[in-house]
Amino acid sequence: MRFHSAIYRGQVRHRRYAPRAHGFSYGLYMLALDLDEVEQLAAQSRLFACERFAPLSFRRSDYLGDPALPLKTAVLKAVEGLGGDTGELDRVLMLGQVRCFGLYFSPVNLFFCYRGDRARYLLAEVHNTPWNQRHCYLVDLAQTTPTEKAFHVSPFMSLDMQYHWRITPPALRALVHIENRDPALLFDATLSLQRHPFNRTALKAALLQWPMMTLTIVRGIYWQAIRLFLKRIPYHSHS
Repeated sequence: MRFHSAIYRGQVRHRRYAPRAHGFSYGLYMLALDLDEVEQLAAQSRLFACERFAPLSFRRSDYLGDPALPLKTAVLKAVEGLGGDTGELDRVLMLGQVRCFGLYFSPVNLFFCYRGDRARYLLAEVHNTPWNQRHCYLVDLAQTTPTEKAFHVSPFMSLDMQYHWRITPPALRALVHIENRDPALLFDATLSLQRHPFNRTALKAALLQWPMMTLTIVRGIYWQAIRLFLKRIPYHSHS
């Protein structure tokens, strides 16, 4: 069976330009799950499950909206609430993290909303650390414009800036590049990934290379926070 869902492997890179330079990159994988295919995917391999334990497991309650609603419905409701036109949006592809051996944390989940074969919107569900809060930004992929930052993510960066987006929706490759400007360039983050089919071979390869993806992400966040603290980057309290 041919799926829209896939596994994407690649790198994420962060670069801070002010008040002091700081940068890092690391490898990772993300699952691209067509939200209409999740239960079918769970039948492909014991390495992936839906609503039960497995090395990789999708749990509806980990994501935005009312857990009683299907995630696709909640995503489209959020798109509409942020001013998007949901007419004829018929497919949602989530590029993000699932539970890895029962543990879940995802800094960002990217919901690409399709009208036919065309990605029309990106709903970015952003999580912050350590406050465990979430916020959604809507990006119109037909005409990408800057977005006012409205959510405290890092204690080493203020809210007084805009996000500038450059996005290539998932195909053979996927790219999400975000710049923080005030209007000078302060920071950018780039997610660059390559597609692999959703099957046991690709799942096993990802798990062998990154056996505990959730812990890898959380460890990386706190290690970089320590480095920023030692560089005496100004701290912005969360309110």
